[in-house]
Order: sequence, then structure tokens, then C-alpha cells
Amino acid sequence: MSSSDTSLSLPVNTIPVNYAQLSTNIFEPTANSNSDLSFRSSLSLTQNEQQASIVAKNANPNPIFSNAALFADFNGDGKADKFWRNEQTGETAVWLMDGISPIGGFLPQVDAAWNFAYADFNRDGKTDIFWRNQNNGETGIWLMDGLNIASAVNLQTINPAWNFAIADFNGDGRSDVFWHNTQTGENATWLMDGTNITTAAFLPRTDSPWNFNIVDFNGDGKNDIFWRNQITGENLIWFMDGTNRSEYALTKMEGTWDLTVGDFNGDGTTDLLWHNNQTDENTVWLMNGIFISAGSLPKLDSSWKSSVGDFNGDGKTDVFWHNETTGENTAWLMDGTSIGTEAFLPPTNSSWKASVGDVDNDGKTDIFWRDEQTGENTIWLMNGTIANAVPLEQVPVEWKAY
Repeated sequence: MSSSDTSLSLPVNTIPVNYAQLSTNIFEPTANSNSDLSFRSSLSLTQNEQQASIVAKNANPNPIFSNAALFADFNGDGKADKFWRNEQTGETAVWLMDGISPIGGFLPQVDAAWNFAYADFNRDGKTDIFWRNQNNGETGIWLMDGLNIASAVNLQTINPAWNFAIADFNGDGRSDVFWHNTQTGENATWLMDGTNITTAAFLPRTDSPWNFNIVDFNGDGKNDIFWRNQITGENLIWFMDGTNRSEYALTKMEGTWDLTVGDFNGDGTTDLLWHNNQTDENTVWLMNGIFISAGSLPKLDSSWKSSVGDFNGDGKTDVFWHNETTGENTAWLMDGTSIGTEAFLPPTNSSWKASVGDVDNDGKTDIFWRDEQTGENTIWLMNGTIANAVPLEQVPVEWKAY
């Protein structure tokens, strides 16, 4: 791989950031709604006058790839964008991707204590950012409009013992927030409407060995919660309807099995790809509510790490495998429980890290590569198992791409 020698270049037109303070109902009685977002900054924002004003869906037939809460798309043009954080200075930035031609802009500084997740709180088809300070418990939202923060809002301070995930539990197309307390096992949810918490409610507790993934096993457009006990191997579904739930137990899988979620038959429901980190076995569960259709897949040892996308644009999730030891790469084009096509892709050095997204809106997931030792960046424009490699500008190594 190769890349150009230029450093991160961003436009410099300035516009103000509008912040607001929000006070509303909260599930934690001790919540503090008077906190101040410590990531406010005098760093100017940038605006590109050619930014698309019409929200576009991704060309892929599966609507999951048009979900701005799953794939970063800050201007709603159906093309996967990149979010950057400088791990030394706290600077943040965005690349609006247009195939191999990114348009960049700086955003306010955010110190390393803040974690983030993508969301779409106002259902405008543009990715927003939910911020959570893991040290002091502060939370906040950036409603995004391309390279601009349309609104930045403080939410309540929640004890740092609570972890979070983004979901849509009532199916209104607006992201909600799921909370899990790693110390007490308590669970709760915020049903959101933009930056307003319309409903805040506790859910039943779970013991500490249980981990969770956000899924949609019945395809009703309302996210469900898949619980996995890594010690006992138990698996459990919470089918969600707003703040209500119904619970079902699934087949046990020993704690040596790790999972990745996707939609491998393109039916609009979440499926599970299982990998056994001791035996190297792989298997897929095609989910339809509580019903499972399972199939075995070829073995790969634990040095292979998976990412999911749709590289041939047929609406079915495929699997990209990268060997972190040898740098080998391979793709499985999936058709339910079968691999329709399997092919090796060009190898990369172990310092290159991959992330996936459709940067040109042709309905086919592409692969963004970043060399964490040199700062080089390259895009593989994918067409099935054919990769067209195009170098991008170099970005200093202290910047991390998401």
C-alpha cells in the first residue's frame, strides 16, 4: 500500500457552535442536570458550501446499510464518512467521503475521558454523536449536519458505573439509549426524541456475567437485546417494545464462542456468526424470532479477525477476515448458512487496520485501511471479491479514524 505525503488538510471557514442545557426526567434519582460539557471548545468549525442538502439512502437493498446510527453518514448522502480523534490533543474532525475524495472539517476538542457512539436522534438520516464521560458521568449529544454541529446539548450526569449502547426500542426511527450498570446489574433505557428524553424507565436486572448486543431478531424495526453469559454459555433474548419486553432463552453456547452480528440471508432480521477461539470452528445462526437455522462454516484460527459488510451489494451481510499476524485477507460472500464465494484478497502489513463502509454509495461496502505506524490511508473500493486500492492523504499517527 502507498499513500500521499500530505498531512490532514481541512477548510477554515468558521461558524459558531450553539449549545443548550437540557433538564428532563431521568431514571437515576441522584442525576445532576447542571453539569457543563467539558468538551466545549473555542476551536472553530468548518462548513463546505457544496455539502448535500438532500438526505439520500444507500443504494444497498438492505435498509440496514442506510441506518445512520450504524454507519457514519454526517451529511445524509448515503456515503460512509470518517470521524477522527487526536489522541494527544483531543482534536476531532470529520471526513465527508465522496468516493476517494474526502472533504474535511475540524470539530471541537474532546478530551480522552469521553467515549462516543453514533446515533440518529432526530431521524434526519444524518449521523449524530452521543458523548459519555467515563470519569465523571457527564453525557451530551451533538446533532450533526455535515461538517457542522447543528446543536450540542448537555444531558444528565449518570454514575460512571453505567455503560451505554444506542438502539431504537420503539421503532420510531429515532435513536434511544440503553443503560447497563456493571456493578449492580441494573438496566434502564431512555426513549429519545431529538435531544429530549421522552421516557426514562428501569428494566429488570441482570447478573454481572451477562454481556449484551443490540439486535433485531424478529424484524419489527424495534431493536431487541441479546444477552450472553460468557461463563455459563446461556443466551437470552429480550424482545423490546418501547420500555416493555418479553424474554426467551436460546440454545447454550460454551463460553469459548464469540459472536459477530449481521444479516446473512438478507431477510431484515439479525443473525449471529459464532467463532470458537479454542477449536477455531465457525457457525452461523439465521434468526427468525426465537427460531434458529444453523450452519457450519470453515475453520479459521484466532489470529483471524472478522468485520461485516456487503461487498457485492446483494443485501446479504458478508464477512471480511483479516489475519493480524500474517496480514492475509479473505472475504466470504454469504448466502444464508453457505459461503457463496470465498476469495483471498491482497495481503497487508500487520500495522494496517481496517474499517468498513460504502464510501461511494454504489451499494457495496468498501474497506478503509489506516497504517497506525506511518499514518498512511488507503481505500479498497470493493466489487465482490475484487478490490481497487486507491491511496488517500496521509494523516499523522496521533489521529485515530473511526
